[in-house]
Parts: sequence; C-alpha cells; structure tokens
Amino acid sequence: MSRTIDQRPRVSHILLATDLSENANLAFSYATSLAVAYGARITVLHVVEKLPPNAELLMASFLEYRDVEEFREKSGEELAARIKARIERFCSDTAAQMPDCRLIFQKVVVEPGNADERIAFHASAVEYDVLVMGSRGHGLIKESLIGGTSRKVLQKVRIPVFLIPL
Repeated sequence: MSRTIDQRPRVSHILLATDLSENANLAFSYATSLAVAYGARITVLHVVEKLPPNAELLMASFLEYRDVEEFREKSGEELAARIKARIERFCSDTAAQMPDCRLIFQKVVVEPGNADERIAFHASAVEYDVLVMGSRGHGLIKESLIGGTSRKVLQKVRIPVFLIPL
C-alpha cells in the first residue's frame, strides 16, 4: 500500500540513543520537539561499551564492590539515574514551552554492548517508529577509516532516522 503525500506519518514511539555527552542535548531537544508535535512518547537508550575483563575487575575492586557482577549492576543503575536526572533538568528548563515534558518519557534503558549493534537491535523492535541520535561528524577521512556508530546504524535500521549533527 503506497502512502499519499497528504498522509501524516505515524509517530507514536521514539527511540532516542544518547552517549550522555553535552553535545547529546541537541538530539535530546529534537526528540522532545518531535514527541510534542506528534503526541509521541520517548524511550532513551544508552549503551555502555563493554570494558575488558581486567578493567572491570580493577574498577570493581577500586570502587569497593563485592564482585564484577555488582559493579556491572550498580554502574547501569547509576547511569540510568544520571539520564533520569538530565531528563528532569531538561523538563524543568523547558517547562514553559513543554508543560507535559515529563509525561513524554516512557523509560530509560541502559545496557552493555557494542553501541551500533544495540541501537540497531532496539530500533528494529516493532514498537519504535523513529530513531533520533546525534552524530559527532569526525569528518570524511576519519569516518571512512574508523567507521562510525551513526553510519553503521543507518545501514542496519529500517525506520526513519533523525541524525542530528553535533
């Protein structure tokens, strides 16, 4: 079935992938504006790149966790809390323009793994209509040599992607 030009796309659930950098705030703003415009909700995804086992063990010991599993669990919880705090700050700062800001955010997902693979996995879930993420834009030469999360994600997903240059 083909879509006519006057039909408005259905956007009810947005996946916002963030690296928690200060530059990610721009992507955050775009996702929120899009959610307000469409009456959609947002799920925030942050992927924690997996540390080598020795580094995890060292960090767990240094931070005085019982074991590596407790370190992984607490790290994920702390990152989720940071993301929720950032959402609260953003909503407070934009309360005049978006009074329902807090109602837009459905959940925060923090998980370990390879960023492009995890983002593509979530973006492929049936529940998401759009993916919003920032792009660091390392430049053409660096991008072709080292690849880039955004480029890899674009190759893997089948939903519209709002790629925000930062």
